[in-house]
Amino acid sequence: MPTPVSHAAVGFAIAAWTQQRPPAKRVCIVAAACAVLPDIDYFGWPVAHRSLTHSLAFAIAAAAAATFIFFHDPQWSRQRARIALALGLAALSHGFLDALSSYSYGVAFFAPFSQQRYRFPSTPLGTPAGSLAGQLVQEALVLFLPAVLLAWLAFKAPARSA
Repeated sequence: MPTPVSHAAVGFAIAAWTQQRPPAKRVCIVAAACAVLPDIDYFGWPVAHRSLTHSLAFAIAAAAAATFIFFHDPQWSRQRARIALALGLAALSHGFLDALSSYSYGVAFFAPFSQQRYRFPSTPLGTPAGSLAGQLVQEALVLFLPAVLLAWLAFKAPARSA
C-alpha cells in the first residue's frame, strides 16, 4: 500500500505540472493534502477502507471544498477552475495508486453508486508475503523518487510564453 508520503509527493507533482510556470507552492501543498485525504477512512471513518473516500465522487467533493476554502480570494479567480482540476486529479490519484497494489480487495471507484471494487490488471506495488522494508524500498523507487523528481523539474522548467 502506498504510504501517505508517496501519495503527497504524487499530488504535489500533479499540481506542479498543471499550473503556469512557476507553480504556486500553495496549490502544490493543498494538492498534496488532497492526495492524502482519502486515507481518512483508515483512522476510524465510518466506512470501509478504500471505499467512499477513494471514489471519484469523493475526489470531486474534496477538490471543490478545498478550492472554496483555500482559493476563494479574488487573486485566484482566473485560475480557480484549473486549481480545482489539479486538486481533483491529486485526490483521484490516491485511488489509482492504491489500485496498483497487489493486496486488498481493490478500490470502490464508483462509491456510493456501486460497491464494486477494482484493481488494475498490473499490480506492481507490494507483495503480500514481502517484507515491510522491501515494500518501502520498492515504493521509494517506483513512486516517491519519480514524483519528487517530476515536482522539482516543474519548478525548474522555464515559464511558458503566451
